[in-house]
Amino acid sequence: MVQGRCSISNSNDSLLTRLIAIEFETMYGLNHVGRNRLHGFGIFGGSNGYWKTNLLKKTGMHSHMMTEDIDSSLRVVANGHKIASDPSLVSMELAPVNINALWNQRMRWAQGWFQVSVKHHKTGLISENLTVRQKLGMFHLLVWREIFPWIAIQIVPIILFWLFYDGGRYLNLFIPIYIFTTLFSLSSSIGQIIIAKKLALPNYQDKGAWFIYYFAISFLFYSRIKDTIAMISHIQEFAGQRSWKVTPRSSNSETHSLAVS
Repeated sequence: MVQGRCSISNSNDSLLTRLIAIEFETMYGLNHVGRNRLHGFGIFGGSNGYWKTNLLKKTGMHSHMMTEDIDSSLRVVANGHKIASDPSLVSMELAPVNINALWNQRMRWAQGWFQVSVKHHKTGLISENLTVRQKLGMFHLLVWREIFPWIAIQIVPIILFWLFYDGGRYLNLFIPIYIFTTLFSLSSSIGQIIIAKKLALPNYQDKGAWFIYYFAISFLFYSRIKDTIAMISHIQEFAGQRSWKVTPRSSNSETHSLAVS
């Protein structure tokens, strides 16, 4: 199977669609390809995947999964098949046009990923078809990624404790480990944006301001919002709330063709 690249066709509609457009450039142009090389396996997600017909018929898609594409891809990886990434295979899609639509879409994504993680983490870790490197990738993708939002949020009560306990005498933002982790996170985010800009599709090569805008919004609060969505999705899954809400899209944008080398 080959995972292609999805790009946003209504990126000029609003600040929100521009944010999502650059997010997709980072996701498909950098993250999918980089994860494939680092972990030794790819994933199929989105509208742009190319399957061998016999494998797709054999694997199928499970309608009870909220991210049936991810579920299918992890099943074939655990069975020893290979998913490659080719960002030169481009398809277009419309981004959500308001916050409510984006929230519902990302909530479904997050809850679907959690379903997949619960279902496949053991299989991925014990599969005889995967190497140690691939199993470490499975652990990162299916276990650590789900746990991380709950760990990251702990910095809030810690800082509040430092701020209010005993008149704030324990508040010290210049602790070496705090400075190191902050600088590491900041430099990592900057590095990703620089590389994503370099690997962007032709129609985004002159949109440097968009990448800076995405970095600022993401670093300040968008990443925290996605962490919050992930935690809420866990609660919804345990509560059995699995309603599928169709994401409304813009009907005024035209899909533009791209010349991709």
